[in-house]
Amino acid sequence: MLWLLLPVLLLTYLLYRRRAPRAKPWAGVWLWRKGRARRFRPRLDLRLFLLLLSAALMVLALEDPPLAPPPLVLVVDASASMAADEGGKTRLDLAKERLLPLLERAPEAVLVRAGERPEAFGPAPGVALRARLLALEAGDKGADLEGAMALGRRRLKAPVVVGTDGPPPPGAEGYLGVGSPRENLGLVAVAPGFLALGNSANRTLLARLEAGGKVREVQVPPRGFAPLPGLPTPFTARLLGQDALPLDDEAGLALRRLGVDYPRLPALERLFRLLGATPGEEVQVRIGVPEGPPARPSLYLAPSGGSPTPVLLTAPHPLLEGVALLGERLPPPPRPQGPWRALAEGEEGVGLLYFTEGGLYLPPLSALQDRPFFPLLVYNFLRPYREVKVGLLAPEETLLPTPEKSFLPKGQGGAGRYLALLAALVLLLEALLFRR
Repeated sequence: MLWLLLPVLLLTYLLYRRRAPRAKPWAGVWLWRKGRARRFRPRLDLRLFLLLLSAALMVLALEDPPLAPPPLVLVVDASASMAADEGGKTRLDLAKERLLPLLERAPEAVLVRAGERPEAFGPAPGVALRARLLALEAGDKGADLEGAMALGRRRLKAPVVVGTDGPPPPGAEGYLGVGSPRENLGLVAVAPGFLALGNSANRTLLARLEAGGKVREVQVPPRGFAPLPGLPTPFTARLLGQDALPLDDEAGLALRRLGVDYPRLPALERLFRLLGATPGEEVQVRIGVPEGPPARPSLYLAPSGGSPTPVLLTAPHPLLEGVALLGERLPPPPRPQGPWRALAEGEEGVGLLYFTEGGLYLPPLSALQDRPFFPLLVYNFLRPYREVKVGLLAPEETLLPTPEKSFLPKGQGGAGRYLALLAALVLLLEALLFRR
């Protein structure tokens, strides 16, 4: 409604001037006006001022502004992409500049740092959280914005304003997007002998990096990824040159000795000594039938099995990388309960090997301990838990998300009735002063 303010004031002024009495052309008035024109002395027209003030108050009453700033929950994205350079400032710096006035005006506020694990400060007066906001730093692998919003709402029942370089999360009452399209190259994935690079630009970029002791070059497609195979294990890699985000320029892969809790059987002793494992609690080996999903990485060996059946079908899975099972005769283990799926099947679809997230279920140890594929199968199961990946961010952080149009919460009105009453009082004052 504020767009009505200027037209209403102009209309009030024109109507007032039109109804003003015209001076009669007798000599005294003519001489007085001529002298007044020579020495111009502006003076306040009180009646016009009161009419214009009343009109302005009525327009503001239609707008119905809030009586006071509302309490707020401010969620600030602290993921690595917020550390991207934006012409001398980071995206997080830009978010702080735009969020700080909102925070200082809030009578009560909660500030939430949205990283991998959200962290909340408050509730407290907004001014008291100013130092907390200015001290925030970006660098997490990702940002749990929805979890941060839920944490803030548990602390304070108030509108949520999110400052981020990504799109607005669902349910946010306010959103301040920061950032602009920037060119950035980064390391987004590593595996034994392999890494992948990402490119945030809208054109193909040439990545120069030092990996495995050599300088290599890779063409990375626009807004996409490119692989670099043929690396040793372990390895470290570092991008050469500068780009918008330095946090994704170094990464590496190392292997560690894994702690395995297993029954002290000679066959298992030999197997885990061969694989370089040590006694520990990171992975467990149990003889039994799974009764549900494993609570931690677990390898199950069936206590008994049926008549040996040839393997006729295997599922494509990293657990079977380099493992030749077709034609092997294995005894079917008792069927497990829960989310287990067959990794290898025999005649009539009978399951011979099973897997689930963090779990592998095999036939009895006596049927496997002398088979050549058994150590490789167990090695494939343990491999993800032996690998130590360093320096990696979420791929979307390297691609540097760009924001959408910002918006703020719609404040609840309340001042409109008081502005309308004040406008009526001004009109009443004008009528009393200028009755004649």
